[in-house]
Amino acid sequence: MNFLDKRENLVKILKLILVLLGIYLFLHYVGGLFLPFIIGYILCIILYPLFKILNNKYKIPKPISSILCIIVLIVVISFIGVGIVGQIVKEGKEFSKDLPYYIESIKITFDEINEKMQSLISVLPDGLENMILDFLENSSSITGEILGNGLKNTSISVIKKVPNALMITIISIISCYLMLIDKENMQKFIIRQLPERYADKFSVVKSGIGSAVFGYIRAQAIIMCLIATICFIGLLILNAPYALFIAVVIGIIDALPVFGSGFILWPWSLYNVITGNYGLSIGLIIIYVVVLLTRQFVEPKILGKQIGIHPLATLMSIYIGLQIFGVFGFIIGPIIMVIIKALQNENILPKWR
Repeated sequence: MNFLDKRENLVKILKLILVLLGIYLFLHYVGGLFLPFIIGYILCIILYPLFKILNNKYKIPKPISSILCIIVLIVVISFIGVGIVGQIVKEGKEFSKDLPYYIESIKITFDEINEKMQSLISVLPDGLENMILDFLENSSSITGEILGNGLKNTSISVIKKVPNALMITIISIISCYLMLIDKENMQKFIIRQLPERYADKFSVVKSGIGSAVFGYIRAQAIIMCLIATICFIGLLILNAPYALFIAVVIGIIDALPVFGSGFILWPWSLYNVITGNYGLSIGLIIIYVVVLLTRQFVEPKILGKQIGIHPLATLMSIYIGLQIFGVFGFIIGPIIMVIIKALQNENILPKWR
């Protein structure tokens, strides 16, 4: 690589750093102000194919087509909210009520393990024996404190954000309606604001980034739903409590690199072994194996070479995103990583060697 190539790549990398810095400053300081309109734009993209069918094929005026799309959106969201989400919330409330019982049960289990371990570790050196005993004695209280305080703080935080979420929802729907009507003119307006050398690349870059980002989101959503469905069916067969609520939690956690469904299923299975519920324990292991095999078979086909991001890079993007953007960094971090990959595919940024 000659000096000019190195200089060109360095300029591209510096531009990338400036873009990422701009994204961070925008999201950190003013991103919240534009959140309803960002959501509205995402909804607009989802509904636009239906809008085009109504407007072009059936010659329905744009305002009416937009209203019909919004009605379809509200009906679908209401159906999902009243049915699936309503059941998840119901089971989540029941689980939170029963949580003190489970915490106490875990403490009792730890105490029983502590008593059994005392006789087993008596042959160890005094220092090591005391360290193990201290760990066992403190584990139950630490677990209870984490679960109890974590649930309490989360509940309070959710309750405080309900009015704001309602306002964001209303504005998002209104902005979606307006964007559907005037999407093409808005896109032309944005292109006109760009320098000519970037305007020519806008459609190519927009197409590449759009397909990569929405491909990633769509793929993760499909995998999460598939894993949650498998867990839900398995837990129903095992007659486990809060089947839908736990299945959804497992589906979300399974999307995290490294953690996976085993983060919940393995400790739950081990707990049932300790408490003598061997049937449920074996059933949970079977669910884990089915989930693992399904993910290994399905994930390459869904994600495949479309994105091509290493799991370690995904984990890093999630962690960095969480540190910078908070809880939304779980989504924003990987999306930024996908955008970088898409820009590399379009030769806007230099590819890794």
